[in-house]
Amino acid sequence: MVRIFCMRIGFFVFFMAVINFSSGFAASFQTEIVLCDEVYEKQSKKSDSTISIIQSLNEYTDCYQKIVFKIIETEYTQNADKMKQNFIAYINTAGEMTGFIDRPDSCYPQCGTTAGINAATARNHAAKQYLNLILNSRTEM
Repeated sequence: MVRIFCMRIGFFVFFMAVINFSSGFAASFQTEIVLCDEVYEKQSKKSDSTISIIQSLNEYTDCYQKIVFKIIETEYTQNADKMKQNFIAYINTAGEMTGFIDRPDSCYPQCGTTAGINAATARNHAAKQYLNLILNSRTEM
């Protein structure tokens, strides 16, 4: 009976350690993510043209990309180069697909502006989604 009780305590301690380690992993990158968000918020308030909006979105995406690359380099060393290439292809494809959708056969006034902003936004959302997936998959382990 004492042995079973000790085993239960051992399993509980083990699972708590795994949960703490996993949540600590995500938390270590959370401050960097918040910093990216704050910098973008400041930049977006200053944006007064399409070019500056797209530029701030691209810098926001690059900030997420740096975090993803850190995670890939530390956690997936064997496949790091391929994963980085796939990540870049993923976010670029998201932007390209939005560009195809936003460019109808006949262009309306300012459709280039809309397409550019939507493509940059799609790239950013894809990068953020990838980052969240990689962090969540790590915490579920």
